[in-house]
Amino acid sequence: MSFILLLIIGLGTGLSGAMIPGPLFLFTVSEALKKDSAVGLRIALGHILIEVVFVACIFFGFKNLLSSQAFMGLVAKVGGVAMIVMGILLVKGAKDMHLIMDKKVDFDYGSLAGGAFFSIVSPGFLIWWTTIGLAVILQSLLFGLMGFMMVALGHWLADIGWHWFVSDFVHKGKVYLKDRQYHNTIRFLALGLVATGIYFLMRNFGGNV
Repeated sequence: MSFILLLIIGLGTGLSGAMIPGPLFLFTVSEALKKDSAVGLRIALGHILIEVVFVACIFFGFKNLLSSQAFMGLVAKVGGVAMIVMGILLVKGAKDMHLIMDKKVDFDYGSLAGGAFFSIVSPGFLIWWTTIGLAVILQSLLFGLMGFMMVALGHWLADIGWHWFVSDFVHKGKVYLKDRQYHNTIRFLALGLVATGIYFLMRNFGGNV
């Protein structure tokens, strides 16, 4: 697998999670209405900080377990199934997702801290990282440190790009992306998630692909 493909996998899986409406998305919209168009960048950096800490805790706390082939294979299989299930659910539920919400979030500790806080309280954060996220990371490590760095770079570019885009979109009040386009983008990314999940399952059930 080429490093460019690993970057694309990181970008695609990152976007598929970032674009799902939740506490962090709602906070980004609320902050953009009150502040500037680049607030999404600061929120994304807070989110990334939590992810860095979370990944570090996983690796340093369970280094021996994570290095075992049996565990890596198990996580890849569970993560592959999780990607397929999440992809299918996103395809089915895309029509009910909306870019703009009427609710507001009051948080007075800054955008960076808010990005970190609303990542932690998001119900899907831990689930995503212990299934899909962990599976993608472990698979990337099969290609060495550079493989991991490419996946991580893709994932974090997805976080920054999406939240920055949303904050700019909301703050300027211009219709860059209508709900219909948003739904189709969600479906496209969801299909990519399903394809990645199938690849992981094929690689770990049928040998190297």
